[in-house]
Amino acid sequence: MSIVDYYNKKKEFKIEDYYNISIQNERLLKAIEDKLTWFHGGIRHPLKAEYWEDIWDQCMNPDGSNWIGGGHQSGADTKHVNSNVSYQNKSGQIKGNNVEITSHRTKGAGPSMEEKLKFISKDHCDKYVLLSRDEKDWKKKIKSYNLMVFDSNIIDFKKLDWSPHIPGRGKNKGKHNGGYIGSGEPDKYSARIDGPGSSNQLHITINLDYIGGYHKFIIP
Repeated sequence: MSIVDYYNKKKEFKIEDYYNISIQNERLLKAIEDKLTWFHGGIRHPLKAEYWEDIWDQCMNPDGSNWIGGGHQSGADTKHVNSNVSYQNKSGQIKGNNVEITSHRTKGAGPSMEEKLKFISKDHCDKYVLLSRDEKDWKKKIKSYNLMVFDSNIIDFKKLDWSPHIPGRGKNKGKHNGGYIGSGEPDKYSARIDGPGSSNQLHITINLDYIGGYHKFIIP
């Protein structure tokens, strides 16, 4: 079925919705909610990892795609067929006014901060798409998810003030543990790179208003 035929059949949506991949796209939100409801018809645990990639790809590309678990390209997990926009799918965790996500492992980039910064600053994807869970809801057996979609270029790691991480306690107290802290404006984003024990993994904290907020799903 062609895109035009698809939308002629579904009069409640405009053809522009097929290209508008955002939390304002009602067709996309309805498709995701339907898939989440279907998933939890048999599964009690939260939707994660490649299952989230698969569901996102099906909802974003209802006419089909060449999605393969593990990503179309380095750093990207899914791709919008019509616009060729690539997405990195994450879970994320909302804490107060921020969402926290775990990103690249930087051990292979090299030991120096300059090498790691060069690696994490590459264009790994065009956009991030997060499906975070509210742990307080889940403890109450309420299946809730928060969807966020935003451009990856609003995060510029080179604009952060990077410094070595010096732990205040533990066996590495007072010594550089191989990690780094990237400080930024509190109403935008900040980051940190863990020490070698976690393959120098990158963590990003982003203000919710800065990325345009989120859409909340509550699944029966």
